Amino acid sequence: MPNLDPWINQQNEAINKFENDLLSIRDERQKMIRTNCHPTYNERHQKIIEMIDWTLEKYKEANMEKTQNEKIIIDYIIKELAKKRDIAINKMKKAMLKYDVSMYRLQEATIDYVLFRIRELTGRLI
Repeated sequence: MPNLDPWINQQNEAINKFENDLLSIRDERQKMIRTNCHPTYNERHQKIIEMIDWTLEKYKEANMEKTQNEKIIIDYIIKELAKKRDIAINKMKKAMLKYDVSMYRLQEATIDYVLFRIRELTGRLI
C-alpha cells in the first residue's frame, strides 16, 4: 500500500527531533478529526494541521540550504508565525461581520497553539 502522507519520508532519511515532534502533533490532530463531530471542532483541528504543514515546509526549505543552524531557522519560523498572528488580530479588529471575526479569531487561536507547541518543544521563549 503506498504511503499517502506527504510528510512521511519515503527514503528513510533521518528526521530530527523538531520535525518528529511536529509530525506527532500533526498525527494527533488528524486522529481527532471525525465525521460525527461538529464542523467547527473539525475545522480547528484542520487549521492546526495546515499551520503545522506550513511550519514543516518552511523548516525544510531553510534546512535544505544548510547555511543556517537549527536555532536560527526555528527563530525565523516563530517570527513569521508571530507576524501572521498580528495580521489576524488586526483583521479581526477591522472586521464587521460576525463570521469574519470568528474566522480571524480561529486563525489567531490556531497560530497561538502552534507557537506554544514550538516554543514548548524547543524551549525558546522569544
